[in-house]
Amino acid sequence: MPQIPISADSACLLSPIVYRFLRLAAALAALVVIAALLAFLPLLWAALLSLAAAGVIAILRWPWTVWLLPAAALPLAGSLRLGPVTATEVLLGLAALVWLLSGAARRRLRTLHHPLLAPLLVYIGLLVLSLWRAPNLGEAAKEVVKWVEFAVVLCLLPPMVARAGAKWLAAALLAAALGQALLGLYQFIFQIGPDWFVVLGRFMRASGSFRQPNPFAGYLGLTLPVAAALSLWGIHRLTTEHRTPSVAAWAAVYGLATAAIAAGLLASWSRGAWLGALVAALVVLLAFSRQTALWVAAAALVLLVAALLGALNPGWIPAALTARLQDLPAYFGLTHMLDQPVTDENFAVLERLAHWVAALRMFALAPWLGVGPGNYETLYPLVRLPIWEEPLGHAHNIYLNVLAETGLVGLAGFLLFWGSAAAWVGRSARRTAQMTLQDSWRQALAAGILGILAHLAVHSVFDNLFVQGIYLHLAFWFAALAAAQAPAAAGDNESEVLIC
Repeated sequence: MPQIPISADSACLLSPIVYRFLRLAAALAALVVIAALLAFLPLLWAALLSLAAAGVIAILRWPWTVWLLPAAALPLAGSLRLGPVTATEVLLGLAALVWLLSGAARRRLRTLHHPLLAPLLVYIGLLVLSLWRAPNLGEAAKEVVKWVEFAVVLCLLPPMVARAGAKWLAAALLAAALGQALLGLYQFIFQIGPDWFVVLGRFMRASGSFRQPNPFAGYLGLTLPVAAALSLWGIHRLTTEHRTPSVAAWAAVYGLATAAIAAGLLASWSRGAWLGALVAALVVLLAFSRQTALWVAAAALVLLVAALLGALNPGWIPAALTARLQDLPAYFGLTHMLDQPVTDENFAVLERLAHWVAALRMFALAPWLGVGPGNYETLYPLVRLPIWEEPLGHAHNIYLNVLAETGLVGLAGFLLFWGSAAAWVGRSARRTAQMTLQDSWRQALAAGILGILAHLAVHSVFDNLFVQGIYLHLAFWFAALAAAQAPAAAGDNESEVLIC
């Protein structure tokens, strides 16, 4: 876009000279403070302080690296509350502040007209419209703010990170999932967790830092497709003319992340995540090769038939695995589970079905605009089934949850947003005749994000994955793809607000 000239005597918020002076002064002050503290602090605290100082220096030198902090820390920061906000929101605020200051130093603030911003704003507007019925305005406001934060990431992150940083942002997101997967495998093997997480008599369901297996599995499931797609990218490049040490190193990193995250997902013992991962794998393979996807689909069908036969013929496959799969028909109304007595074996299924019924009853109270965003738990006592007193915070089905809280109008906006996301990512995942190394990496990233959307669509039938900051995890993936698609120079998709 054309640049607007700025005269030397313009009264601007921050001139480049002032910005450089402040940056140099901050660096010198930080060095003095660190030197003084290192002389007195224990070794562990000294190491942590050194890492923090390195992070501050990196942000001062490369402001876009500030976005790597919330991306990498999301699993831990999402559950850490600092008063009324979470640590993730604090890091997001820090990133927005750095965007403001770095833009002020250049005398222009860059934002991005993200393709998903318009449908997201429509959905946010419908959430606001549903506020008038909400009995608990505090919870309703939290739900609206959550999606406003989503929009902030889409607008501010891509122009700062741009093409050069997209690969590092993806690496930060994969590294965070890798750490969670390794933690989950440790819990699984060494039986770290409550007694009711025990499976197979000798292992423990993995939950990572999420403290519950299902959101843990959802988080890994919303990362695994990208790891797998980038691994396929690395393998393909290593078998062609691009056998460079850099490609080999990235391929090894992606492969390690894929293997560990897949193992952690299996250790979660989450049926919804398993189904989502299976569908996501098919979508990723289809984006790379339709022939390969058909072979994998055939193999998945064979495994499904074997699992069904195993359920009918005990002893063919491990009983614990059979028990995890044989209750799936109940979720789709193929059996009358709610008429059965509650046992340890069917408790999880019955609990979910009871909350689905409660969500439908809640929808009947206000079918058009719902009972208010975030108010499922507030109104649950009015619609619950007998003996199921615990509200759990959501309906364990995002579609029914949105329907109950925001009605048919809100559900239409919700589906519009995610349908627009699938269409945009699907277009980005198409292969072109002649692709550069950067183009092929971007196409692989888009194929992985398309797999993420497939996993989300399937897993959301059994759970609500927009908890503990996972919604921002999705926003980071969308922003990473937009950054990877940004032109090398100031692009046509960017808008600039001059500060003077």
